[in-house]
Amino acid sequence: MLRNFSRKYIKAAFALLLLSGCAAPKAALEHKDWPTYLYSGSRANISDDKLTLPLVMKWDKDISAFNLFKAYPKEQLSVPVVSGGALFTGSTNEGFYTVDFDSGRVLWRFDAGYPLEAPATVEGPFVFFGSSDGYIRCLDRASGKELWRFRARSEILSGPVVKDGRVYFSSSDDRVYALGASNGEKLWSFNRGTLQTVTPRIYASPAYSNGRLYLFFSDGSLVCLSAENGKEVWSRKIVKMFDSAQQTRRTPLVSYGTVYVIDDNNAVQALSEETGEVKGIYNIIKAYDLVAPDKSRLVIAGISQIVSIDRITGATLWKKELRYSPLSSVFAAGDVLFAVSNQKVTPFGWEFLSSRNGYMQAFDLKDGSVLWESGLSSSITANASAGSSGVALLTDKGLLTVFKTR
Repeated sequence: MLRNFSRKYIKAAFALLLLSGCAAPKAALEHKDWPTYLYSGSRANISDDKLTLPLVMKWDKDISAFNLFKAYPKEQLSVPVVSGGALFTGSTNEGFYTVDFDSGRVLWRFDAGYPLEAPATVEGPFVFFGSSDGYIRCLDRASGKELWRFRARSEILSGPVVKDGRVYFSSSDDRVYALGASNGEKLWSFNRGTLQTVTPRIYASPAYSNGRLYLFFSDGSLVCLSAENGKEVWSRKIVKMFDSAQQTRRTPLVSYGTVYVIDDNNAVQALSEETGEVKGIYNIIKAYDLVAPDKSRLVIAGISQIVSIDRITGATLWKKELRYSPLSSVFAAGDVLFAVSNQKVTPFGWEFLSSRNGYMQAFDLKDGSVLWESGLSSSITANASAGSSGVALLTDKGLLTVFKTR
């Protein structure tokens, strides 16, 4: 009888081992990456990562700049990206960091020597990012060792697109570059040749789709370039005068043959990917950011409202007020839309003590119902990212913060 019991016990234990072994790969598949600015080269701003709400703050880490002797920018504009269970971001403290997403442990830090305001892109074993001294670098993602660097003629605020062994990025002097991803060799460059006394700082990145690049230039023109040779395919004047960095999204969004951009009236223009012809204009609210959940819907975020519309008819599907404004940015994962905004806090009603704190809300993409919300200890200007079953943010105080499932 004891022998039979032992055999049953061994069989049960063996079955449990088999079950646990089968379950492990499934769990690993649930962790999705957010490897570049606004998720993908098309800048759709939504991933298929499934997040279970509510979220709680898992950890935060101070990577702020020590600015006693150096005039660092006030806001942090570098957007954290997520790949393979690690978080990658730059900071105005001149460091580029790779951090374990679960624990917040710094895996390595690279000293760039200049403030970093541009988003990074992770592709395979490489990490690419630009800096304010005009260098774009390729680092080994495992060790942080610099593999190559290329110097443009002015600062780099754009996040690179990496596609088919090439790196595409723009610099603040209206130039676009294509480099070999493996060695940094210049393949071509494009110069818009705009002649302006003062060139605005446009915090925007190129979008990529079907062998073409789409990006804004300082004269307010949206230009389509061939990714193969850098030749201009078409251009269209969209903006007369740019506002301050990051106030309005200036990175195009390409989805199902249409390029979506926000003009200087804060209306969303839908342009043909092939010709640049205007297919439609959405001006239900003044737009500051947007998300393309699928081929039938478009979500437009204003300074204090969010509206979901039917792309074909322009009909409003739902409309919601933000708890606090002004809006900073929106992004989405699965069926959840996140809105990050800022609120003014005035302790005891004393104006000289006032400050801005961030706030994050989660909405159901289907009907706009509020699913979850949380305050932040600092204002936030940079976009957030949703990857590895969590949300990553870099606040203006330099707090790298990760929210995960409770």
